[in-house]
Amino acid sequence: MIEYLWPTPVLKDTAPWIQSEMDELRRYTVERFHDHQTHPPVHGLPDVDVRLRVQLNLFHAHHEAHAPAVWHPWKLWVERTYRNYLLEAHGVRNAQELKIEARCIPVHYQPGMRAQPHYHHTCDHVLCLYLDCGQGRSPPHQRSWTVGDGELILQDPRPMAGFPFWEKVRYIETFPGLVVLHPSRIWHETNPFNAQGERTLLVVTLRVASHNYSDLYTELRGGTLCL
Repeated sequence: MIEYLWPTPVLKDTAPWIQSEMDELRRYTVERFHDHQTHPPVHGLPDVDVRLRVQLNLFHAHHEAHAPAVWHPWKLWVERTYRNYLLEAHGVRNAQELKIEARCIPVHYQPGMRAQPHYHHTCDHVLCLYLDCGQGRSPPHQRSWTVGDGELILQDPRPMAGFPFWEKVRYIETFPGLVVLHPSRIWHETNPFNAQGERTLLVVTLRVASHNYSDLYTELRGGTLCL
């Protein structure tokens, strides 16, 4: 279902996988997460002051060689879901013809951890599949909104002077099997994970690589500019 939060189309759905397939995805996500921590890859990013936590893509052949049988259907489902979202939410009539690029990131939290406020600047949309949300979480109506427990928080992108932040955010209760797809430039974060166990999800960043009317443009790669 696509819900319009402010002017922002946000898809919320339930993954179509049976429990054993979800368990396979969860085990693979955790294994690849720890493999990355043990064997960080060499990458071409310039030196930055902030250490970037993840620099990997589970859609690369190196990782897919270790993937369970459900991985290929999951990958196809992501593509189909995204193309349908582009058509229904944004009216992109040739959504089935576009070239789509994607990156899949494993996320694995221990109690007390959270996602800091952020957006994704290298893509158009973000899809999250929640695989494990821990055990012993209190019911949403019993939580203090100042603390929470692993909720996804989306912020209204419209500039509105003088509005308190709690009137500009939406809280989405997370559970295993929840799928959320939203524009990448929406500021989002999570409340700290306060339950027992582990919190695991797959995050897919998606971008449209072949925009309409792209043949009308030429690349600017001239020589040295003399001023």
